[in-house]
Amino acid sequence: MKIALLQCNTVTGDVAGNLERIISTARQAGAAGANLCVTPELALCGVAPGHYLCAQGFAAGCLKALDIMAAELKDGPSVLVGAPVPSVYASGLLSNAAVLVEKGGWQVVSRKVYQNQGQNSVAESTDEDARYFDRGISCGIVTMGGWRIGVVLCEDAQSEDASFWKTRYASGHNPLMELVQRGVDALVHMAAAPFSVGAQETDEHLLSHVAARHHVHMFSVNMVGGNDSRVYNGQSLVFDPTGQLLARGKAFAEDVLVVDTARGQGAVKTPEPLAACVEEDYWRALVLGTRDFVRKCGVERGIVAISGGMDSALVCSVAVEALGAQNVTGVLLPSPHSSDGSLTDAAKLAENLGITTVTLPIGPLMDAFATALKPGLDLFEEKPGDVTFENVQARIRGTLITSLANRANALVLNTGNKSEGAMGYCTLYGDSVGALAVIGDLTKTQVYAVGRWYNAHRGAEIIPDEIFTKAPSAELRPGQKDSDSLLPYEDLDPILEDLLQPAEAESGPLSAARMEVRDKLFRAEFKRRQEPLSLYMSRMPFGGGWQTPVAGRFSLPDK
Repeated sequence: MKIALLQCNTVTGDVAGNLERIISTARQAGAAGANLCVTPELALCGVAPGHYLCAQGFAAGCLKALDIMAAELKDGPSVLVGAPVPSVYASGLLSNAAVLVEKGGWQVVSRKVYQNQGQNSVAESTDEDARYFDRGISCGIVTMGGWRIGVVLCEDAQSEDASFWKTRYASGHNPLMELVQRGVDALVHMAAAPFSVGAQETDEHLLSHVAARHHVHMFSVNMVGGNDSRVYNGQSLVFDPTGQLLARGKAFAEDVLVVDTARGQGAVKTPEPLAACVEEDYWRALVLGTRDFVRKCGVERGIVAISGGMDSALVCSVAVEALGAQNVTGVLLPSPHSSDGSLTDAAKLAENLGITTVTLPIGPLMDAFATALKPGLDLFEEKPGDVTFENVQARIRGTLITSLANRANALVLNTGNKSEGAMGYCTLYGDSVGALAVIGDLTKTQVYAVGRWYNAHRGAEIIPDEIFTKAPSAELRPGQKDSDSLLPYEDLDPILEDLLQPAEAESGPLSAARMEVRDKLFRAEFKRRQEPLSLYMSRMPFGGGWQTPVAGRFSLPDK
């Protein structure tokens, strides 16, 4: 028997379009001899559908799509497709289900097991869809070609509780063990596991262990593509009953992985290699996430404010790779404080990337704002450290670049990084504007590392060397440097990454530097709540796993 894993890139909510994609891909797999095709979790409606599930007609439309698929593929291969279906356990709720489509009909064979009760619970879940679905207490078996195949839907192995694989019901039963005890030759794992650094290796280790421990074949199909902040890396997997890897799908690209179970170790193709370094994974995730965000929002173009600094250089490079140089416009917005070097560095970057640029000096607008604001500012005493006109510069730039995006029917790609976002080192409605914060989940040191990898990958100095070597600066006043307001990034970033661990364990007195970083991190939450979506790269992104109160005040009693 040949099983095809359909590693597909679906559009959330586009049931009609996703239906066509799945049918077309299943027919291709059938032409290659596949008897059974398997999609990722929720492939029919798209991952993380949220309140689409509550929209009038949406759930019914998914059922209609299953009817159409069954009719279209009645003479084709069987398909296990991820889709929302009515719950049989809780009236008015849905199940996140695996549906077997074959011989002109369809039936539900498995329902995803959730740790928390769906929308009737206020408990937080590692899966944002859990609130919309029932608990899903059924894990089914499909018999085909003499094989008994257990079907499970679950999140990835990187979650803190190892997801489905360690789940126990209140009765103490383990759904995985129940499947194994019922007698299965293989497990089909339908997943939508988002990318984060190190997650693929963790998943592979766990799934290999499950296959070997229970002596079953393991077929794990994963989603690929960008969906809002999350990027899905694909890399679907097949293991034999000894835990040996037979096949691995492409990374960050659609793929059809066909494995002939009758051939033992006879994977149809050699496993795709893992990335040589984490910077390569970051780059591919950023490119895919940016491309899909822009295009799934219905536009083609991106606009980037390029300052001659490292952040905008990397974002512009990602945008060109994702959208094509013809669809990226670089905007230079010099002030009287901008150095000649920054302008020449930005121009050189744009020339290397082959993008169109426009230069809009903001000096005259700064003067006009100062004149217009004077009657109001005179009402208030100017205090040391006043940053009013530094922020005015950023807001002028934000207004100009968003206005260009309106005319071009384009999206502004924000250039802020995680280090700046953590410390509140940005101006609301200024340099924080944009539709997508491309590098918003990369620290400054990670941004530099990916930039160096990119130049090495291209075998050329695409990002000029001067951008790497000069001191980071927003150039909001003469001689200003980031280090005037922040710890050096080589000191800041390790502290920040430690503070953002899921369970921070502190012992002994805090260092002054650590206390400073933690205090700024908490105080800047109000800014982060108003910043654009960022592409999640880490296990603890802002807005994803991390949140603190906006109106809180972190204070502890003295010992």
